[in-house]
Amino acid sequence: MSAEEDKTVFTLPTAPAGQWDHLTRNEQTWIEFIRVISCGGDPRLTPNHVRALRELLDTG
Repeated sequence: MSAEEDKTVFTLPTAPAGQWDHLTRNEQTWIEFIRVISCGGDPRLTPNHVRALRELLDTG
């Protein structure tokens, strides 16, 4: 990751309105994935967490 990417400002996503069953299957799967890799919790969004997740997903 370059120094410029480290300074990138990110925006916090907003929670989808409605119930769990109103989410698409893709949205549900991503939420479940984040919970699995965070040991069942909903981790607080921080720049370090965003960077770590980007590195984890960008291993290709």
